[in-house]
Amino acid sequence: MKNLLFTLLLAALFLSSSALFAQYSDGKKTGSISVGLGGGGLSGTGAVPISAEFNFLNYEKNIHVGLFVAYSSTSQDYNYYYDGKWSYTYIVIAAQGNWHFTPGEKFDPFAGVSLGYRIGTVSWSWNGPAGPYEPSSVSASDIFVSAQAGFNYWFNEKYAIQVRVGYFPYASVGFTMAF
Repeated sequence: MKNLLFTLLLAALFLSSSALFAQYSDGKKTGSISVGLGGGGLSGTGAVPISAEFNFLNYEKNIHVGLFVAYSSTSQDYNYYYDGKWSYTYIVIAAQGNWHFTPGEKFDPFAGVSLGYRIGTVSWSWNGPAGPYEPSSVSASDIFVSAQAGFNYWFNEKYAIQVRVGYFPYASVGFTMAF
């Protein structure tokens, strides 16, 4: 255990002692994968939202524009008088723009807006006294506008941890890569 802690401490010191690089800068692209908490009113088994973003357009020094997608699915079994199952799926696809307050620094906070499309689906099935019933489902979708904020903490020129709050998921932590 001591060896593991010592190795982690050395790795943290090495990563944090790297010289400052131009992590987010004009002309660079970034991609992120995150897991989150909250959003879409989903609860139950498996309701952990996953999201990904790809930022590919840069304007001036501080503005980064790209695409954002998120997905969450969950199900809940119930057994009152009959056995049944509710299943929920929530998908978000958005264009986003973020203002980076300190581009090129290790600690890179940002805030931005998104314009997107969201889709929610609910399905239901149950096994009653006359046998199983065919599942039924309903979907709804709409266009939304939202805001987000967060930061990237760059370990080196290429890799960062991202913390983000906003709409779906409400809070997330993930891995960012610049290329």
